[in-house]
Amino acid sequence: MSSERPAAIDITKHVLRMRLTAGVFLATVPLAVVLCLALPHRGTAAVSPLTLTIVAVAAVGWIGFSANADARKRLERIRNAAAVHGDDARLLREHWLVYIAILVRLEVMVVAGLVVALWGLGPAIGAWIVVLGGVMIALTWPTTRKAQLLLGRVRALRDSGRKGSG
Repeated sequence: MSSERPAAIDITKHVLRMRLTAGVFLATVPLAVVLCLALPHRGTAAVSPLTLTIVAVAAVGWIGFSANADARKRLERIRNAAAVHGDDARLLREHWLVYIAILVRLEVMVVAGLVVALWGLGPAIGAWIVVLGGVMIALTWPTTRKAQLLLGRVRALRDSGRKGSG
Protein backbone atom coordinates (compact mmCIF):
# COMPACT_ATOMS: atom_id res chain seq x y z
CA MET A 1 0.00 0.00 0.00
CA SER A 2 2.81 2.43 0.83
CA SER A 3 4.43 1.85 -2.59
CA GLU A 4 1.33 3.37 -4.27
CA ARG A 5 1.39 6.56 -2.16
CA PRO A 6 4.52 8.17 -3.72
CA ALA A 7 3.13 7.55 -7.24
CA ALA A 8 -0.06 9.45 -6.31
CA ILE A 9 2.01 12.36 -4.98
CA ASP A 10 4.13 12.40 -8.15
CA ILE A 11 1.03 12.45 -10.32
CA THR A 12 -0.47 15.30 -8.29
CA LYS A 13 2.72 17.37 -8.58
CA HIS A 14 3.01 16.48 -12.25
CA VAL A 15 -0.56 17.53 -13.04
CA LEU A 16 -0.11 20.75 -11.06
CA ARG A 17 3.08 21.59 -12.98
CA MET A 18 1.33 20.88 -16.28
CA ARG A 19 -1.69 23.00 -15.28
CA LEU A 20 0.57 25.90 -14.33
CA THR A 21 2.27 25.58 -17.71
CA ALA A 22 -1.10 25.52 -19.47
CA GLY A 23 -2.19 28.55 -17.43
CA VAL A 24 0.79 30.55 -18.65
CA PHE A 25 -0.04 29.74 -22.27
CA LEU A 26 -3.74 30.40 -21.75
CA ALA A 27 -2.95 33.78 -20.18
CA THR A 28 -1.52 34.94 -23.50
CA VAL A 29 -4.89 34.51 -25.21
CA PRO A 30 -6.83 37.40 -23.59
CA LEU A 31 -3.72 39.56 -23.89
CA ALA A 32 -3.50 38.78 -27.62
CA VAL A 33 -7.22 39.51 -28.10
CA VAL A 34 -6.79 42.89 -26.39
CA LEU A 35 -3.76 43.63 -28.58
CA CYS A 36 -5.71 42.60 -31.69
CA LEU A 37 -8.47 45.05 -30.85
CA ALA A 38 -6.38 47.87 -29.36
CA LEU A 39 -3.42 48.16 -31.69
CA PRO A 40 -3.95 49.98 -34.96
CA HIS A 41 -4.06 47.94 -38.15
CA ARG A 42 -0.71 48.44 -39.84
CA GLY A 43 -1.04 46.71 -43.19
CA THR A 44 2.06 45.87 -45.19
CA ALA A 45 3.59 46.93 -48.46
CA ALA A 46 5.50 43.67 -48.95
CA VAL A 47 2.50 41.33 -49.13
CA SER A 48 -1.17 42.00 -49.62
CA PRO A 49 -3.27 41.68 -46.44
CA LEU A 50 -5.38 39.01 -48.15
CA THR A 51 -2.32 36.90 -49.02
CA LEU A 52 -0.95 37.22 -45.51
CA THR A 53 -4.32 36.23 -44.04
CA ILE A 54 -4.65 33.23 -46.35
CA VAL A 55 -1.16 32.02 -45.42
CA ALA A 56 -1.88 32.52 -41.70
CA VAL A 57 -5.22 30.69 -41.92
CA ALA A 58 -3.57 27.83 -43.84
CA ALA A 59 -0.88 27.57 -41.15
CA VAL A 60 -3.50 27.66 -38.40
CA GLY A 61 -5.52 24.97 -40.18
CA TRP A 62 -2.49 22.74 -40.58
CA ILE A 63 -1.51 23.19 -36.93
CA GLY A 64 -5.07 22.59 -35.74
CA PHE A 65 -5.63 19.46 -37.79
CA SER A 66 -2.21 17.90 -37.17
CA ALA A 67 -1.67 18.80 -33.50
CA ASN A 68 -3.51 15.73 -32.18
CA ALA A 69 -1.59 13.34 -34.42
CA ASP A 70 1.69 15.00 -33.44
CA ALA A 71 0.83 14.71 -29.75
CA ARG A 72 -0.07 11.05 -30.18
CA LYS A 73 3.25 10.34 -31.93
CA ARG A 74 5.29 12.13 -29.27
CA LEU A 75 3.43 10.38 -26.45
CA GLU A 76 3.90 6.99 -28.08
CA ARG A 77 7.64 7.62 -28.30
CA ILE A 78 7.96 8.45 -24.59
CA ARG A 79 5.63 5.57 -23.61
CA ASN A 80 7.78 3.08 -25.49
CA ALA A 81 10.96 4.52 -24.00
CA ALA A 82 9.49 4.43 -20.49
CA ALA A 83 8.48 0.79 -20.96
CA VAL A 84 12.19 0.08 -21.49
CA HIS A 85 13.84 2.37 -18.92
CA GLY A 86 11.13 1.91 -16.25
CA ASP A 87 11.65 5.31 -14.63
CA ASP A 88 8.23 6.85 -13.92
CA ALA A 89 9.75 10.17 -12.78
CA ARG A 90 11.58 10.43 -16.10
CA LEU A 91 8.36 9.54 -17.94
CA LEU A 92 6.46 12.35 -16.20
CA ARG A 93 9.28 14.83 -16.92
CA GLU A 94 9.29 13.82 -20.60
CA HIS A 95 5.48 14.03 -20.65
CA TRP A 96 5.73 17.62 -19.41
CA LEU A 97 8.31 18.45 -22.11
CA VAL A 98 6.06 16.94 -24.79
CA TYR A 99 3.19 19.00 -23.40
CA ILE A 100 5.26 22.18 -23.66
CA ALA A 101 6.12 21.35 -27.28
CA ILE A 102 2.42 20.91 -28.09
CA LEU A 103 1.51 24.15 -26.30
CA VAL A 104 4.19 26.07 -28.20
CA ARG A 105 2.79 24.67 -31.42
CA LEU A 106 -0.74 25.80 -30.48
CA GLU A 107 0.59 29.19 -29.37
CA VAL A 108 1.64 29.74 -32.98
CA MET A 109 -2.10 29.89 -33.73
CA VAL A 110 -2.44 32.75 -31.24
CA VAL A 111 0.50 34.58 -32.80
CA ALA A 112 -0.93 34.02 -36.29
CA GLY A 113 -4.16 35.68 -35.16
CA LEU A 114 -2.23 38.67 -33.90
CA VAL A 115 -0.34 38.89 -37.21
CA VAL A 116 -3.62 38.82 -39.15
CA ALA A 117 -5.05 41.52 -36.90
CA LEU A 118 -2.08 43.83 -37.40
CA TRP A 119 -0.93 43.14 -40.96
CA GLY A 120 -3.63 40.98 -42.54
CA LEU A 121 -7.31 41.62 -43.07
CA GLY A 122 -7.72 43.14 -39.62
CA PRO A 123 -8.72 42.63 -36.01
CA ALA A 124 -12.15 41.13 -36.69
CA ILE A 125 -10.57 38.06 -38.27
CA GLY A 126 -7.37 38.06 -36.20
CA ALA A 127 -9.18 38.03 -32.85
CA TRP A 128 -11.20 34.96 -33.88
CA ILE A 129 -8.02 33.13 -34.85
CA VAL A 130 -6.55 34.01 -31.44
CA VAL A 131 -9.68 32.65 -29.73
CA LEU A 132 -9.45 29.45 -31.79
CA GLY A 133 -5.86 29.01 -30.61
CA GLY A 134 -7.02 29.54 -27.04
CA VAL A 135 -9.73 26.93 -27.40
CA MET A 136 -7.21 24.44 -28.77
CA ILE A 137 -4.91 25.12 -25.81
CA ALA A 138 -7.82 24.74 -23.38
CA LEU A 139 -8.71 21.38 -24.93
CA THR A 140 -5.31 20.06 -23.87
CA TRP A 141 -6.02 20.81 -20.18
CA PRO A 142 -4.13 18.26 -18.04
CA THR A 143 -6.06 15.97 -15.71
CA THR A 144 -5.09 13.36 -13.16
CA ARG A 145 -6.98 10.78 -15.20
CA LYS A 146 -4.85 11.45 -18.28
CA ALA A 147 -1.64 11.12 -16.25
CA GLN A 148 -2.87 7.88 -14.67
CA LEU A 149 -3.77 6.51 -18.10
CA LEU A 150 -0.27 7.30 -19.35
CA LEU A 151 1.32 5.52 -16.40
CA GLY A 152 -1.08 2.60 -16.76
CA ARG A 153 -0.30 2.16 -20.45
CA VAL A 154 3.43 2.25 -19.75
CA ARG A 155 3.08 -0.35 -17.01
CA ALA A 156 1.02 -2.54 -19.34
CA LEU A 157 3.71 -2.25 -22.02
CA ARG A 158 6.36 -3.07 -19.43
CA ASP A 159 4.40 -6.10 -18.21
CA SER A 160 3.80 -7.39 -21.74
CA GLY A 161 7.52 -7.03 -22.42
CA ARG A 162 8.35 -9.12 -19.35
CA LYS A 163 5.87 -11.81 -20.36
CA GLY A 164 7.28 -11.90 -23.88
CA SER A 165 10.85 -12.32 -22.65
CA GLY A 166 9.98 -14.88 -19.94
